[in-house]
Amino acid sequence: MTSNPDAGLDWPVRLLVRQDESGTVWAAYTDFAWIAHRFGVKDREAQFRMASMVIVSITSSVAPK
Repeated sequence: MTSNPDAGLDWPVRLLVRQDESGTVWAAYTDFAWIAHRFGVKDREAQFRMASMVIVSITSSVAPK
């Protein structure tokens, strides 16, 4: 948010985990690259990349194997 305070509209990023009628578990969240693009944040590439890696790590436990 220090790069663009308007990015506060999408922070904190929320993660929705739900299970559908068939038992499949889904994880949904706003992509960090999209947030950076939406607010024109160009000076935090490493931080956004790290955030993306963290969310992938978290959601990998609900991804189909």
